Amino acid sequence: MNITIRDVNSNLWRELKIETVKEGMTIGQAINLALESWIREHRKRVNGNKVKSFWDLKPVKYEGKDAGHLSMKVDEALYGWKS
Repeated sequence: MNITIRDVNSNLWRELKIETVKEGMTIGQAINLALESWIREHRKRVNGNKVKSFWDLKPVKYEGKDAGHLSMKVDEALYGWKS
């Protein structure tokens, strides 16, 4: 498929052309890789919301059989503290 793309940064386009020659690939192949990568990253979600940073993560209620001792297990794993 042939397409026209507007508003492409000329410096990025130049770098793309240089790197595709080095890799022995076409610009179309490189654009396809870039699009796949962008789509994959865009679809990464937690609870249906895109995660932009650590602070976007929401707590999850853990109800496993050892839920009452979970904080002690975390301390043991992180700090080596035995209960």
